[in-house]
Amino acid sequence: MPKVIELVNVPPAITWEVLEPLALTLLTAAACAVLLGGGLTLAGRGADVRRGLLTTGIASVITGLGALALSLGNPFHLYMFMVSPSFSSWTTIGTFLLPVFLGVSLLALYLDSDGDGRARPVAGLAVFLALGVLTYASREIGYLPGRVMWHAKALPLGFVLAGLSGSAGLSALLGAFKGRSMPTWLTAVMIAASLLCAGAGFLLTPPEGYVLAAPSAWTALSLIGAVAAVLGLIALKARGLTALAGLFAYGAGLGFYVRLIFLGQSIPRKSFTAVDAGAVAHLVSAKSLLILAVSLVFLLGLGAVLGGLFSNVALARREHSHG
Repeated sequence: MPKVIELVNVPPAITWEVLEPLALTLLTAAACAVLLGGGLTLAGRGADVRRGLLTTGIASVITGLGALALSLGNPFHLYMFMVSPSFSSWTTIGTFLLPVFLGVSLLALYLDSDGDGRARPVAGLAVFLALGVLTYASREIGYLPGRVMWHAKALPLGFVLAGLSGSAGLSALLGAFKGRSMPTWLTAVMIAASLLCAGAGFLLTPPEGYVLAAPSAWTALSLIGAVAAVLGLIALKARGLTALAGLFAYGAGLGFYVRLIFLGQSIPRKSFTAVDAGAVAHLVSAKSLLILAVSLVFLLGLGAVLGGLFSNVALARREHSHG
């Protein structure tokens, strides 16, 4: 009964489910993957690596858009935002920025796979749009003035770290799925980003007067990044562990957003409540775990299809030009 009495006359928190942190994870991972892949394209370095990163980014943004659409309750709402663009808020900006980002990234991958000289300027545009996606993601939750945790000045840096950890992790998973080894420098990026992402997660604590809901559960989420860093270090020598390290690195980025979203909904309270218990239970529910598993399988399958498709199209065009 005291747990109920405590919430009397207190406005209930907006209910966010696992789809929201999942969408943020995938969209920032997509942006960072395109930043890395587009940067390599501009520098004319690492053809296979940059195409793998661009493929990872494209598969991530498509899956992220799906999660975003489902999180709205009615996917038709996302369509309505897209066909009626507005600059009134970052939410409305993002709904047409994301499809443009996807289209330009697809064009950059297509031109690069074909060896077309126009790939560099298109990749440069994709990099610019990726920065816009990161900005959109970091501002998306900032419009709620009552959520104290969502207004920290250093929060955008956490989004970048989570995006880098997620993009490197997904790239490692997709590379292993396609039998492609991960370069040492990208493994190092994954290690550093995962470790820093874990540290950023530990810094995400409710302000004074806000109870830290289920401390052990949120600490476990941040420890995922530390495990990813350790596995990544081992994977530098034992390449067979790269995929497992990638899975934990992706989990580190997801854990950062889960902690941010769910703890950010905190309202002033004296102790752990049934509301907090329900939030933790939701994270480990069969529905949430199924959503996370299906989205990852879909992303990896889509990445494999896209990689093979663009390689075959480029090969067919080269054969046609020589024929």
